[in-house]
Amino acid sequence: MRERGLVERLCVYSKAISEPNRMKMIKILGSHEPNTLNVSDIAGILKLSQPAATKHLKVMEQAGFFRRERKGTSVYYSLDEESIQEYHDLIDFAFAHSHTPCPNGFDCTTCPFEDTCV
Repeated sequence: MRERGLVERLCVYSKAISEPNRMKMIKILGSHEPNTLNVSDIAGILKLSQPAATKHLKVMEQAGFFRRERKGTSVYYSLDEESIQEYHDLIDFAFAHSHTPCPNGFDCTTCPFEDTCV
């Protein structure tokens, strides 16, 4: 997968957590030991159907927020702490630089700072 720039990574993360149940999943997984909750556990806590929980977990895994580990016939989930920290850092960086003029006239396709959006 091509490494995404700051703006694109922020959008992927933000889109993934834009659904309330997905934000709740971050809290649920963050408050349990890694790889101790499976889809059924999470669905039960949130009072969701298992297919709905699976869909939300897949979105969060694809965005990079969650890791999964198969144990026998069950799949267990945990937070990807590095991605959680990256999202936090990206939000901080974006707001810290929100009043800085764009040195490339907002043309991201030719910007030498595309990956960092400095």
